[in-house]
Amino acid sequence: MTSTEAWRREVGRKAVHVSMMVLPLWIYFAPPPWSARGPVLAFLALLSVDVLRLGSPAVHRWFEVRIGAYLRPDEHRGLIRMHWLSGAAALLAMAAPPAVAALAMADLVFGDAAAALVGRRWGRRRRGGKSLEGSAACFAVCVAAGLLILPGAWAAVLVSALVATGIEAAPLPVDDNLAVPLGAAAVLLWMV
Repeated sequence: MTSTEAWRREVGRKAVHVSMMVLPLWIYFAPPPWSARGPVLAFLALLSVDVLRLGSPAVHRWFEVRIGAYLRPDEHRGLIRMHWLSGAAALLAMAAPPAVAALAMADLVFGDAAAALVGRRWGRRRRGGKSLEGSAACFAVCVAAGLLILPGAWAAVLVSALVATGIEAAPLPVDDNLAVPLGAAAVLLWMV
């Protein structure tokens, strides 16, 4: 696969990732108890579709034709990583104030996408498979999202963006779709 093909696949994958911006928006704007119920329903819906995909050869083939190019190698025969993202949204929506949960999810949805796209396209200085340019993009996007959602909490926004960026860049044994929002939320809950 050429670098252009890899870039196109990553753009497609991150387009799906960014489409999940509906989760932080929902958490922030939906009235309780629906602010928590919506992400739980999204998690259950994604899980149901994925179980159907894995349980039915015909459905599996249909999905492989349409989204197979955007899946990571382990996702072809296992659960997709989007479950970690929707699960984190459900957990945060139930456990954290709406602004904290929404910002933690925005750090993941937008910061992770910025890191991947900038890093793959323009990343030159690499460390452990991640690029400094991608990490800088992640940090900048997380700070921008934070200042939009919590404009008066600049110190908490900077620290949570730094933590989210560090988790995204680190080779952790936990999926970053879960670790980034939980780490960012922990900082925000502690500092806000």
